[in-house]
Amino acid sequence: MRHSTLRQIVMETNTYARPLAAAPDAQLAAYDFALTTIRLALEGDEQPRAWERVAVTLADRRMRLPVDALDALPVEQARRRLALLAETPSITGFESYQDIVALIGETIRVGASRYNSGDIRGCAALYWLVVRLICETPATRGFPGYARLQGQLKPLADTEAHAGTMSLADADVWAWELRHAFDATLRAATV
Repeated sequence: MRHSTLRQIVMETNTYARPLAAAPDAQLAAYDFALTTIRLALEGDEQPRAWERVAVTLADRRMRLPVDALDALPVEQARRRLALLAETPSITGFESYQDIVALIGETIRVGASRYNSGDIRGCAALYWLVVRLICETPATRGFPGYARLQGQLKPLADTEAHAGTMSLADADVWAWELRHAFDATLRAATV
């Protein structure tokens, strides 16, 4: 699947589902249909690229992800997953630490803006998405410290989902935990 196709599916689903807000079951059915379509299309790839592996994970509603704990209702969880799919950068590999630094810098810029505007949950979701993407992305050429970097971020990428819904305070703590991991990664890049 092309990255632009994935974004188009998300955009069209949102256009169709938004007017169904008064009927949450119908809205959820539209979101689930889009997620299933994306998952099935991506699962057929024999050698999925990094962004595709993350997209398959996001599109698979059969498993609970840490970002699902940010929202109480299944329709909100599905909507967030679709939003993250649209935001997933089309990264296939890292050639240097600077590629990672650039990705983290852009993520912090967008995430901090969300956080400062009051969208703490959206900030945490974006940070988790990028941590997961970094952990799924291979180095196209080896460079020193890459395995250590992935090892440092992997526990955050694989965090178990909260059983219930995170409070805003819990989401805030999680967002800062992810942000501190980014900061540590940026410091390691300058050493």
